[in-house]
Amino acid sequence: MARHTLRYELALLFDVLVWGINFPILKVALAVMHPFVVNVFRFIFSLLVLWVLHLRVQRRNGIRFFAPLQTHGWAIVGLGLLGYVIYQVAFILGVSLTTAGSAALIMASAPLWTALLSQFLGYDRLRWLGWGGLLLSLAGTVLVVIYSPRALDFSHQALQGNLLMLGASVAWGAYTALSQPLVRKIDPSSLTFLSLLPAYPVLLILGILFFDTVNWPAVGGNAWAAIVFSGALSTGLTLALWNQAVRHVGPAHTAAFGNLTPFVALIAGHVLLNEPITLSQVLGGALILGGLLLMRWTRRLLPAA
Repeated sequence: MARHTLRYELALLFDVLVWGINFPILKVALAVMHPFVVNVFRFIFSLLVLWVLHLRVQRRNGIRFFAPLQTHGWAIVGLGLLGYVIYQVAFILGVSLTTAGSAALIMASAPLWTALLSQFLGYDRLRWLGWGGLLLSLAGTVLVVIYSPRALDFSHQALQGNLLMLGASVAWGAYTALSQPLVRKIDPSSLTFLSLLPAYPVLLILGILFFDTVNWPAVGGNAWAAIVFSGALSTGLTLALWNQAVRHVGPAHTAAFGNLTPFVALIAGHVLLNEPITLSQVLGGALILGGLLLMRWTRRLLPAA
């Protein structure tokens, strides 16, 4: 079991690395563009990356390009609206309104929503040690974020951002849980691409409404580089890898890796923005890693249970 899950756990660690770096990088684009306009451009690169992955899968398996939509169309569309419209709109608005610390702290609750919904629907079962690891990892995330410089901001604007981030965390937790039955029938790379297709026109319309708010001469190379990074990796390749992990190691186990994202974001902030790192944040990172290891060890015990 350990060897089987290792490759997917390594892919999840790559996801976490990209998502953690994405927090400070995305702020570069948000400084000169409305959040909805940023979504328009970054998801173009997401579509390109996911299209290549989907095409490769279809050619390898000898399946027609839109075959999954013909058999599971409504489920794919619903999942796409949840994961790419509801979640992404709430996420990018939340990041733009609140601090990175608050956003990371609230998003850290997503694994709990995934585990609760997966448990309720019978998609995944956690032993009590698994729940303990999940809570331990979440406690580490709280410790990491709460002791970041100016971590929590409860101004009116930040409160709106916090509420949006809470909605985003619930949506992402639900997306991870509800994708479980589909990834068992459809290749995860194909599912990720096909679920974005019906969602992108909604994101495009929302973005076009705010094109006139952008001072285009002020949009420099750094902003475009941030958009390419965020689109091709953060909302492209990593989502395909995430769905692969959901398929092979379960939604709750997969979602627990999301708790590492604030820790990575902390390090990225130190390297890129010269933000200090406190002892409490290091201890919080140790709790995050300890919780993940406990969940992994519990997963190994499942076949014997």
